[in-house]
Amino acid sequence: MYKESIPDFPEFKPLDLKDRERLLPYFWQLQPEISDRCFTNLFIWQEFYNIQISQFKDAICIFSANNTTPEKEFFFPPLGQNNVVEALDACFEFMLSRGIRPIVRRASDEFVHTYLGSQNGYATNEDLVVSDYIYGAEDMITLRGRRYHGQRNYIKRFKKKYSNHSTTEFLNKQNISECIKFNNEWLENKLLGLSQKLDIHSDPPPDVIVFLKAEAETAKKILMNFDALRLTGLAVRIDGRICAFTVGEKVNNRTALIHIEKADHSYLGLGQFLSQTFCEQAWADCKYINRMEDLGVEGLRKAKLALGPHHMAKKYNITLKEST
Repeated sequence: MYKESIPDFPEFKPLDLKDRERLLPYFWQLQPEISDRCFTNLFIWQEFYNIQISQFKDAICIFSANNTTPEKEFFFPPLGQNNVVEALDACFEFMLSRGIRPIVRRASDEFVHTYLGSQNGYATNEDLVVSDYIYGAEDMITLRGRRYHGQRNYIKRFKKKYSNHSTTEFLNKQNISECIKFNNEWLENKLLGLSQKLDIHSDPPPDVIVFLKAEAETAKKILMNFDALRLTGLAVRIDGRICAFTVGEKVNNRTALIHIEKADHSYLGLGQFLSQTFCEQAWADCKYINRMEDLGVEGLRKAKLALGPHHMAKKYNITLKEST
């Protein structure tokens, strides 16, 4: 019954929450490392990318149909373990028939090596902008060594100033609405801060505004569907007010993925305290923590590199080889 609700290729339907039950076994069977092979991540970005799904035999085709995003229209790698190459071929034929630039984005290293080793018609190139940063969970919890001196110092200063005024609590039905309120305030403060940095005669760059609003909207969506998505989250209160929250989940037996992390940075060290406490209280049984990509933002890239990733979960674009 439920399987029939996903139309056969080349018909598509928008990804929605009801598809979680159908698709979760696909994701979990793969034991993925990258953030794009996670239902929650696709679901919360569905509106931004206009993510559509279709059934191709035993595989699922996932299409980003929003041609107004910087990446334009593209397919994610087919999901499944059977008929995958055949589904990949069908995705390229679909794009060619519509006059779309034929490309599959965000393919994992494992996908490329498993399915494209003998497929001479395809070319791959690494996309560093969207490759995920993977950290050792123990490193994120203990923060041992010279590399993490700055992190420890920020946390120490936060605890010294706010330990008698702050508490932590896991997210639940009772505090979700407060997190949504804080998320709205976070966006307002970000937009205000951005406008103050610019000349009064200048407007903020449209792409920055769009991304900030999309980021806040995905955070709201993850909070509103928190129980249904079966996520784990942590909030920090200071003087009774939620001033930071974070949300994550396990994407495989040994890796946790951090979806959202927001903090009021007027409290020095709050962000570092939130990150370390969440890893310690929620993910101590994991080996790795996936903190996602840097999106080509220089400041974010430097911050993620400074944390000393254990390795990068590489992602690739797949295109057709040029005829010679």
